[in-house]
Amino acid sequence: MGKSERYTDTKQALALACAIFRIKGYSNTYTYKDGEGALYTNKDMLTYALYPELSPKNYLLDFLPTDQDRESAEAIVKYYRRLSFGIIGDNIVNYLRKVFSVSQSERVAFSDLGVLASIPQSYQREQTAKEIKSQIKDTVKEHLGREGQPITVTIKYLSSRYVPNLNCFAHEAVTDTNHLVGFLNKISLGEAGQTQRIKGRVKRHGVNYNTKTPETQLNYVKVLETMVTTDE
Repeated sequence: MGKSERYTDTKQALALACAIFRIKGYSNTYTYKDGEGALYTNKDMLTYALYPELSPKNYLLDFLPTDQDRESAEAIVKYYRRLSFGIIGDNIVNYLRKVFSVSQSERVAFSDLGVLASIPQSYQREQTAKEIKSQIKDTVKEHLGREGQPITVTIKYLSSRYVPNLNCFAHEAVTDTNHLVGFLNKISLGEAGQTQRIKGRVKRHGVNYNTKTPETQLNYVKVLETMVTTDE
């Protein structure tokens, strides 16, 4: 059987993709490097899990989906099914169009395994963005301090992401007074969910680009203390 003729059950493949993403994370360059220096992407690992006869002789990884992975696969299929109802005509990028098509099919073609392998991280990214957007909307509808004012405040990070064209990290956080703040830095000062005591200066008052919620931009930010959080 040629590769172009290979098909497998979509939900089975998606559960495997979820297991790989849960264990190895995601990269379309490479996620796993074996002892001999060979590089494998999520697509490679999914392909070899579904078709072991195609794997290199030194390939040792084996993935067994859990109930959690199967539930994640079901949630992903339902999410993109609902989402597709709100998409009309050309108002969709080609990647999402392919995600809709692949995730809603009963069987996935060999040629579409790369798209399917990427779906769990795409889904998680969208869910994280949705949660952050909700948290931003719940902040107070006013700015913090006055422009040019030095401040010391406790914050909880919503996100910290690298912005290539600025060559720095963009941070979004909520203060203990429930104000939305943002700031840039050459290095990442914190990560999502982390709480810190910082000092800085109010650079300007603006609005969040996504929700139009009042957002206070800070500069000269310095971390005074990072709080240790423990799960209850």
